[in-house]
Amino acid sequence: MKKLIPKLFKFLSAISPSLAARLALKLFMHPRRAKRSDEEMQFLLTGEQITFASQRKARTWGKGPVIWLLHGWESRGSTFLKLIPLLLEKGYKVIAWDGPAHGDSPGKSSHVAKNAMALSVDMDEGLFEHPVAILGHSFGGATLAVLSNIHALPKKVIICSAPTRIKNVFSNFAKMIQLNEKATEKFYQLAESGSDYSLEQVSLVNNDLSIGHDVLIIHDQEDSVIPYSDFLALKKSWQSGRFITTESLDHRLTIKDTEILKTIVAFI
Repeated sequence: MKKLIPKLFKFLSAISPSLAARLALKLFMHPRRAKRSDEEMQFLLTGEQITFASQRKARTWGKGPVIWLLHGWESRGSTFLKLIPLLLEKGYKVIAWDGPAHGDSPGKSSHVAKNAMALSVDMDEGLFEHPVAILGHSFGGATLAVLSNIHALPKKVIICSAPTRIKNVFSNFAKMIQLNEKATEKFYQLAESGSDYSLEQVSLVNNDLSIGHDVLIIHDQEDSVIPYSDFLALKKSWQSGRFITTESLDHRLTIKDTEILKTIVAFI
């Protein structure tokens, strides 16, 4: 099926760029729900499930100052199972939140702005005190760009393996499914028409979180999902921050590697 998708979109782009763009956006915004591993499921059950008024879900562990954890695309809060015990040892309360259409939360579609607005609503419900830190991995890190414009962020902000130039994410997807130039432009237009933000406005490179916050940014040189150039672009555009480059961890191990996790905990 995966091999047929580029052929289909290449054909549709030629005969109806608008239809190709609409279908591409629908595909782009619909995450798949991956099955949790046995280890992840066992760890998940040690936490307390929270249901917000929105019906979205989170799991919580511990008592003390609050830390929110934001998962990546097609992931879920329990993916932080290696980090959470280290935070508990230091006396923190951890909120592992499942965004719209992810984990145990309802929904069928999502995007950066939608994820940020949903998080803002759930944070404003007042179930937890103001957090001392927030960490976003990949899509979760990208979410912080919009969140910073609609909700007060905690002093400590950690971003791991995140896309910092959102239009590039759309561009890479368009190339992967073989949209032609005209269909790609319509794809961009449709993405922006369904949101209050442009693709530039939701990009971290255009939202300097280092102003007023202590930020830690981590990215692997060999990241096969989000290019290392996104990290370099952020380093160039932000005024300050602690930027850490890793090697041979790829995309997902930046939230599982023992030494990196120790660095994150020490930073918080």
